[in-house]
Amino acid sequence: MKIVAGFCLALCLSRAYGADAVGHIPVSAELRLVDGQTDVSLAGMTVRVVKGHVGTLTAHSYDTFTSYVLPRGPGGAWLQILIDQPDSSDLQLRTVESADSTVQAIAMYRSGDVLYAVQATKGGAEAPDLYLKPETITFKVYRFNGNLDVARFKLVQTSRSKTAYMDASDALAKEFFSR
Repeated sequence: MKIVAGFCLALCLSRAYGADAVGHIPVSAELRLVDGQTDVSLAGMTVRVVKGHVGTLTAHSYDTFTSYVLPRGPGGAWLQILIDQPDSSDLQLRTVESADSTVQAIAMYRSGDVLYAVQATKGGAEAPDLYLKPETITFKVYRFNGNLDVARFKLVQTSRSKTAYMDASDALAKEFFSR
């Protein structure tokens, strides 16, 4: 009887901790983030994702993705959604592109009424090899908490690609989102 009770407890705990585990995400769930604004309707709120471009005088450039919960009526405050990090919060997600490869790529998807952001990052090598050679990709999945008092994207999963890629965006298309 103790063995059965222990097994049931372990099963319940594994399901409770795995509630935010990300499995195979269908490509149809990916949001098309256009330059400018993309509105995402969730239960009782609208999230606006603003995509902007940052040019530099080097071979690098960036796209930034800043998210807001829109007010329900005119004249209300826009609530910025921060990205929780271990010791701080970031204001936005961003890509990192060099002349030779995409080092970091961003995607978002919706599952039911939950919004997720995915950051795919090349790792392992130092510049210039980071830009010039294929590397494995780390996927960080952030879940929007839906909290209107303290709106945050919170990290729910980290995983690695099975294959090395030149561009982080290719890993999103070929491994993260299932076809």
